[in-house]
Order: sequence, then C-alpha cells, then structure tokens
Amino acid sequence: MKNVKVITIESDFGAGTKGAKLGPQAMLKHLPHQIFPNSEIIQVNIEDFLEEEKDVYAKAHHINSILNIQKNAIDCIQKNHKDGYISFIASGDHSNGLAAISAYKDLNPSNDLGVIWIDAHADLHTPYTSPSGNIHGMPLGAALGLENNASNKIEIDKETQLKWKQLIQLGKNKISPKISPNNLVFIDIRDLEPEEINIIQEHHILHFTPDDRKNIGIQSIISKSIAHLSHCQHIYISFDVDSLDPHFSAGTGTPVHGGLSVDEAKELIQAFWNLPNVFAFEITEINPLLDRLNPMEEVAAKIISDCFKS
Repeated sequence: MKNVKVITIESDFGAGTKGAKLGPQAMLKHLPHQIFPNSEIIQVNIEDFLEEEKDVYAKAHHINSILNIQKNAIDCIQKNHKDGYISFIASGDHSNGLAAISAYKDLNPSNDLGVIWIDAHADLHTPYTSPSGNIHGMPLGAALGLENNASNKIEIDKETQLKWKQLIQLGKNKISPKISPNNLVFIDIRDLEPEEINIIQEHHILHFTPDDRKNIGIQSIISKSIAHLSHCQHIYISFDVDSLDPHFSAGTGTPVHGGLSVDEAKELIQAFWNLPNVFAFEITEINPLLDRLNPMEEVAAKIISDCFKS
C-alpha cells in the first residue's frame, strides 16, 4: 500500500463555469475512510484569494489568483514528497494541474516527469490561442513553455504577456519548459481546437482518442503509455472527470460525448496508480452544482474507492 497524503486545491478560478471549487470536499465526503486511513487532508491555503480579483486579463482570466494559489499548492506537494508521501490531489479546476508538474521540476530539475493526462481536452492553449481565456485550458501549454509563435492568432497586451511568463516559469527555480512533449500522453482526448491539434502533430505527442480505445482496447492503451514513459523517473497522473461520457454524469463544466465508461476509467487509473514510480495523482473538474440526478462527486468517489482500496 502506498504512503499517501491528500491535498485539496479548492479553487475554480481557471474555469468558465463556477462550482468546481466545491468538488474536492464533495467527493471526499463520499470516500470510505479506509481508502486513505492514515492520511490527514491538507487544504491548500486560498483564504487570501476568496474574493475574486478584478478580471482585467481578458485573455487569461484571474491569472493573479491562479499564480498565488498554485505557489501555495507547490509548497504542500513538495512537503509531501520530502516527507515520503505521494500526493493525492483533489482539485477544483484543471488549471491547478500545473502545480504538481512545477513542484516536481523544482525538486528534480534534471529528471524527466512522465505526465498521463486523462481528459476530453488537451489543455494546450495559451493566452495567444485560447478562444475563452480560461486558464483551465492552458496548464499543459504552460508546462511545455509555449509562448508566441507564427501560428498564434490572438494579440495580448504586455501585462498579460508578463503574467503568462510568470505562469510558465512557476516555481522557485523558474524552469521552463517543465516537461518534454515526449514525456506526455493524452488519453481519450476528443474536443480540440486547431492550434492544439497542430502542437500534438508537430511534436508527435502520444495520444489516444475514443476511436483508438474502441479499436485497440484499454489494455493496449495502458501498455503503450507505460512503454512510452519508461524512461521517466516519475509519473504524474491527472484525471479530469470530463474524460467520462456525460451518460454517467454531466457534473463537470465541459462535458463531451463519446468518453470513458466508469469501468474503463477504473481500469486505466488502477493500472497507472499501481506503477512503482508515481509522484502524484490528481482528480479534477467535479462540479456539484451541475448534475444532481447523477452526482459526479458520487461517481468519482466510487471510481477512486474501487481503484485505491488496498
């Protein structure tokens, strides 16, 4: 059984639809105590940012709050690691996914962190490409150090450019890029903009779509992903609940049809969690305000309890 401590990042500043900040506690309430029997719950301090900043960054909404909250999250994740624990992170929206990547790279600048991103979306946008300006669509764009290039189509002001630079250099050592495209695997992506498709194709990023899942099966996806990341010293698994098909629950801000079944999600997560070199696991984008008929927090808690029980 792995040594685990639970961290909650109860922030949804990165999302366009509010309510995901309630997701971590809602899900944890439905988890049996024996799943993490020796784990205190560490809440990342967001008290100083409960009042939303004046939203002056139209192409990177609430980026100041996101920067500050993620700095606090990095401190918690790094302390867990130094104390010998794997971080189980329940976060509000997916902008928080950058925190674990940044925490690892600060601690291990010369190491390769493999990232398994289970999500309907690629989250490869930047303020130069995002149609919404919502930062939950940008964490991997930041992790890859993406800035302005010829294919970008949005002009942003100098202040936003500066804030984006701070985000891509998140962490005490200001490392960018934090991951290589070769250290990234997407599973079940199906809702992408042309700019994201271009990045995936240009950098030959390993990715699996729902068609791949149907054609080669979950076990093949698992084995190919593990083999692809075999050179990495540690693995970070990020599970966005919108990777699930909305048939099972629409309680997430950006549901997309054609996604994983609950059993398929369990199969993926359990296989990756059982790897010996997991650095952190994240579950994100549970919005309790959006589906009361089949609450996502209950669906997510069932997946986690089945995958993480000893």
